[in-house]
Amino acid sequence: MVNWITPGVLASVLLWQSPVAVALQANQNSPRIEPQITQSDVVPARLDTENFAVALRGGALAIEDFGNSGLAAVQLSYHINEDFYVSAEYALAKAGLTSYERLSGAAPLLTDDERQWQFYGAELGYVLLPGEVYLGSDYAINTGWSLFAGAGNVDFAGDTVFAVKFGSQFRLYLTDWLALDLVVNDYVFETTILAESKTTHNLSMALGLAVYF
Repeated sequence: MVNWITPGVLASVLLWQSPVAVALQANQNSPRIEPQITQSDVVPARLDTENFAVALRGGALAIEDFGNSGLAAVQLSYHINEDFYVSAEYALAKAGLTSYERLSGAAPLLTDDERQWQFYGAELGYVLLPGEVYLGSDYAINTGWSLFAGAGNVDFAGDTVFAVKFGSQFRLYLTDWLALDLVVNDYVFETTILAESKTTHNLSMALGLAVYF
């Protein structure tokens, strides 16, 4: 029995004194080093969670054959979710003189009341590219670029016609309840003002503010 135990004891002693064992024992007795990592503060985007927004805009409208004029518009929107929204819009402008009226000196084709241009209708929009604009390295502003299409009526030249509209909107969120937006769209409708029926494209660009509530 003694002859069997003695080699085992000797082997254990030799193994304990080996370099590997000494290194393992040193690692166990050495103090633990904790990494000093500074945690950065992450500030989440603070956008208003309300679904309704009212926008007031001013810009320019190019009424085909009647030149450019000022444009005023008001829009009420409901955000269905983060991607889709629906809006109702009312826009107002006043047409100028046609090139025929300016060059010929003939009697005006329209009265002042008939030159009033109005659109009222609705649209469906899709936020295609939500994102951020960085001002320096420490400040960022939330943004959203959307596409929309809709339809409504245009009152112009003493007549009411059906119109479709489509365009894009870029919105810059100044605070959690206030946004600056730029809208470009095209109002498309048929007219017979110049003695023939034709489809007109009336481009507009407007800048405004939107309030969420």
